[in-house]
Amino acid sequence: MAMIVITGAEQGLGLELTRLYAEEGHHVVAGCLNPNTPAIRALGEQHEQISIFALDVTRDGSVAAFADRFDGKVVDVLINNAGVHFRKWSVPERVSFEDWETTLRVNTLGPARVSFALRTSLALAGTSKLVTISSDWGSVSNHPGTAYDYCSSKAAVNSLMRGLAMNWSSQGVCVLMVHPGWMRTTMGGSDAPMLAGEAAFKVKSTIENATAADNGRYLNTDGENMPW
Repeated sequence: MAMIVITGAEQGLGLELTRLYAEEGHHVVAGCLNPNTPAIRALGEQHEQISIFALDVTRDGSVAAFADRFDGKVVDVLINNAGVHFRKWSVPERVSFEDWETTLRVNTLGPARVSFALRTSLALAGTSKLVTISSDWGSVSNHPGTAYDYCSSKAAVNSLMRGLAMNWSSQGVCVLMVHPGWMRTTMGGSDAPMLAGEAAFKVKSTIENATAADNGRYLNTDGENMPW
């Protein structure tokens, strides 16, 4: 069975991905900002192969302590899922710069911290996958004209991951950026057409179907390239 690491695993897409991988018998390490969240605790009680640890992707010390658990161990799949989105429908010019900075720390620098910290464990797998949950709003050419903070954070993390794809492929790491679709979560809201569980199933299938030839792709769960 594979070693799967998921950040932001206590709710939404992260929780449902944790559930799916655990149901298949994989060892899932769930990194959670709030590890005592009832949903992830209940899931951990149901599946002994789920390990739950505190992880704040914005703090060097937290990421380092999390990564220490993988010293000398293989990580087959890392899913950078932790993310924030503060004012989805607000007037763009009313954005809070403090929130914008937080968004960049979580959505862009967070995946950088975690990926760099687990690079050795990903390389040990020989054929690992480094997956970042992106968004269609990370597309510069299809910018929606709103949510400057969120859109810029996702465009920036896409750029980061594209660079890692160029430099880490020689170590057997396949890097993917996946747009999961609009789903009913705390972030996505109640009007979204898709449940988090449905999105998780599609994301997981996309990850499993990816090969080394897909390294560096920014794609949706239908396997189609997203416009940069």
